Amino acid sequence: MKNIIELEAERFEWSLKMFPQATAESSLKKLIGEAEECLEAITEKDFDNLKLEYADCLMCLFDSAGRQGISVEEIFEAFSVKLHINKKRKWKKNPDNTYSHVKD
Repeated sequence: MKNIIELEAERFEWSLKMFPQATAESSLKKLIGEAEECLEAITEKDFDNLKLEYADCLMCLFDSAGRQGISVEEIFEAFSVKLHINKKRKWKKNPDNTYSHVKD
């Protein structure tokens, strides 16, 4: 099986050909719709489809970044940096069960 970097390179090459007028912004708008489908699959306990919905979300996110000139490798580097930052933050639970870091 290909690794995520290889898969994303293949997906992005296809995406540029298939959706030549897509932009970083339009891919994020598509991500919102895919995230809603993911939520629906969770609510309906459609766990067979859920993995595919998560994959759609990831593809949209990577597509947006790629169209902005940000590589998957750069995202993973930023992921590591952001994880380190988040671990040092204080967090609060919001009424809707999401969490936000406490602003200084």
